[in-house]
Amino acid sequence: MKKVSLIFLSIFALFISCDEDDDTTFVQENYVLGKWYVNQIGTINANNTIVYEDYINATDCEDDNLVLNENKTFEENDFEFINSSCQNFQTTGSYEVENNKIVLTYVDSEGVSVEHVLTIVTLTYEEINLSYTDTETNEIVFLKLRKE
Repeated sequence: MKKVSLIFLSIFALFISCDEDDDTTFVQENYVLGKWYVNQIGTINANNTIVYEDYINATDCEDDNLVLNENKTFEENDFEFINSSCQNFQTTGSYEVENNKIVLTYVDSEGVSVEHVLTIVTLTYEEINLSYTDTETNEIVFLKLRKE
């Protein structure tokens, strides 16, 4: 009888110790947060291979970037050199991360609500590779962005 009680107590102690381990939680950093600079742009060639080119920013302007804030707002900064000065064509709105997608929602210049979906191909803390479908050409575009 003592053997049975001892075995029962041992098994009971094992379950109690396992329950304590289950309470441990891990906090994962939100890698999408931050200011991302466009580094390369890619398209699919005739051989169905992604071909990347260096992304060239407007001369004498800041680098184009996408800022994803902790409060789920974003700003996209597209700089162009026009009439002897650098102008920022900025888009602002909100975003959600859903599975492997970043969904940007904003109101365009005509007052229409727009949803722009970026698919996350790969993500590290310092680099993100995205893809999206260009609405004008209906082609898939790939972007490599880096965080500084």
